[in-house]
Amino acid sequence: MNAGDGPVRTCIACRQKDDRNALTRFVFRPDQHPAVVHDVSATLPGRGAWVHPDEKCLTKARTTAAFARAFRTKITASDLPGPDTEPKENG
Repeated sequence: MNAGDGPVRTCIACRQKDDRNALTRFVFRPDQHPAVVHDVSATLPGRGAWVHPDEKCLTKARTTAAFARAFRTKITASDLPGPDTEPKENG
């Protein structure tokens, strides 16, 4: 990756850096349930957590404390997104 190619983000599960377009964004929305929602357009307000959209990284992010670390708050299992992380519209 060359400087200026575009924004680079780090996957919270595997800790690998990648282009923003190669990752999917989640945001913490304490006003909704589940509180961690998939940000399809990557425009929702709030702190974002980026994850590779493959099963391995999504599962690791859900089963470890990756979301809690990324959002710097306590996250319960019921706050986490389910295995279906491809909604058609935001939050």
